[in-house]
Amino acid sequence: MSIILNTKLNTKQKFESQTRDLMWDPKDFDMNKIYPLIEKEGIILKDPKKWEDPFRITYNQYVKIQSEKDSIYHAVANAFEANHGHAKIVDSRWYEGVKAFATAVQPAEYQAHRLMAYIGRNIPIESIRFATFAQAIDELRHAQIEIKHYAHMSQYYDGLHAYAKTNENHWFNTVPKSFFDDALTSGPFEALMAISFSFEYCFTNILFLPFGSSAAAVGDDHFAAVGKTVQSDEARHMALGMTALKMLLEEDDRNVPIVQKWLDKWYWRAYRMFSVVAVLVDYYPRIRPISWKKAFEIYIEEQVFNGLFRELKKYGIRLPLHAEDSIKEKEHYSHVTMRILDHYKHANMFRGFKLQPDDYEWLSNEYPSFERNYASYFRRQGDQTLAVTSPGIPSVCRVCQIPLEFVDPDQPTKSWTQFSEHNGSIQMTCSPGCKHIFEMEPEKYLQMWWPAEAYVGGEFGENMPLDLFNYLGFSPEEAGEHYSSRDRKRWLEYQQALHMDKRFN
Repeated sequence: MSIILNTKLNTKQKFESQTRDLMWDPKDFDMNKIYPLIEKEGIILKDPKKWEDPFRITYNQYVKIQSEKDSIYHAVANAFEANHGHAKIVDSRWYEGVKAFATAVQPAEYQAHRLMAYIGRNIPIESIRFATFAQAIDELRHAQIEIKHYAHMSQYYDGLHAYAKTNENHWFNTVPKSFFDDALTSGPFEALMAISFSFEYCFTNILFLPFGSSAAAVGDDHFAAVGKTVQSDEARHMALGMTALKMLLEEDDRNVPIVQKWLDKWYWRAYRMFSVVAVLVDYYPRIRPISWKKAFEIYIEEQVFNGLFRELKKYGIRLPLHAEDSIKEKEHYSHVTMRILDHYKHANMFRGFKLQPDDYEWLSNEYPSFERNYASYFRRQGDQTLAVTSPGIPSVCRVCQIPLEFVDPDQPTKSWTQFSEHNGSIQMTCSPGCKHIFEMEPEKYLQMWWPAEAYVGGEFGENMPLDLFNYLGFSPEEAGEHYSSRDRKRWLEYQQALHMDKRFN
């Protein structure tokens, strides 16, 4: 880098002098050995130096901004804890949803931290390397903020007292693990599309905005603050996904079919991983600012399909292969996922619950097919809360690891489970999208850990179900149904002790 003395730099020149020309160009070592994965993906890079830094921020500025965000978040969190905020929420079942979030989303934050470090190490483009460096720190910050929140919750609620063990061993956690294990074993550019485009650009808004709004609506200011401080970073992360996608397409026309294949795969992978968000938006909050269906229409159909992909047409990019399936499934997604969670509530550290009259009313108004296809299932619980529980732990999709219980959106009384033959054995996937992904790389997905096989093979122990719960890190009393649980009883006693009264007691 050349330095011009006694010359005043404009803002852009100053920024570039602090962030560019920092790459090491070795003269005595083969670049292909330093970055061995670049050529394996088939991506053509003609002029990586023209790639723009999507964050446009120096490290000093970054630290200052993040410090201010942390100060605001911790002020809200401390006030919530000091003022008995847990007793003021509308309905205690909300915290079962936050536990589900802890199982499905927090591990993804830490895995995203690792994934961004992997991408930055293996892509020799300085603008991308700085962006992934900053995002890796962001993701670690998110993971730590959320863990701190769960540590506070564990003083009041079941299921979180051995969070590290549960996080590692819970069968439900194989869903985010499978996504990030898949990305971490892909090439660096494919991994960048997986996290920065499919995860961040397509789905991060539908994760933190509707669920964060629900937190505010039910009175959980602490979790609303978690969502707000995390979402404030996501705008930058979305910019990285958008920049990387466009630059890959502009580098060379030969990149287009490779990128299209990645978008086909990772859109569906992220969509399936976010199935739990549909439940967190439609079921666990007693007051719901928005439905999953409406959120999907706003953030996916309008912003991604009708906005971004129209712009990408000029590069020769079409909608992801199974985008239409996800549109058709929006009417059923949250109900089927809630039914899956309810089937296995005896083996989860977050509980299911009996729907209340106002729940049926809201769901029927938002989803015309709810009463016809799903209401009867939830009513069967009645006073017997385990009436519709499935024994043991479930068989899951070979790709996304979600139990094989999704319905065909065109025929919602029929299963959508798909079958593929590979080396003389039959493998099951939950949908045409996952079947397509499996058949592209069958050997990869056959290596994934399958909870049902581990259960049958004795990996969890022999004294069932006690050994299973010991392996998972919680007790049978911490599972089951919320309204008949000790969590509910303690929450009501907590309210009474503080002379508080809420509408939905």
